[in-house]
Amino acid sequence: MIVTADDWTQAIKLLRLMSLEMLELARAGGWEEVTEWEIKRQRLLEELFQEAPPAGLASDLEDAARTALEHDAELVELAREERDKLGDYLKSFGQNRRVRHAYQTF
Repeated sequence: MIVTADDWTQAIKLLRLMSLEMLELARAGGWEEVTEWEIKRQRLLEELFQEAPPAGLASDLEDAARTALEHDAELVELAREERDKLGDYLKSFGQNRRVRHAYQTF
């Protein structure tokens, strides 16, 4: 539970770190870890936006949320690239299987 200004400061820092970590994991191909981090980050976001932050920290929270959205945009692009690679792999796998089947029945 986020109660004190220090709690808010730590939670905002954690949001920044989690978002950056997710992006780094995606860049390294760690998609399972990205998924695990997203679940944790979603919980944190829900907690952060249950009530208004202290007045002095509202701009920090806004900046952290904007940064998270920027990271997410890149993460989505990386996910699309990975999806396309997997699609190409599956397509070639299916073609190889058909060729093998045709060879075996010939």
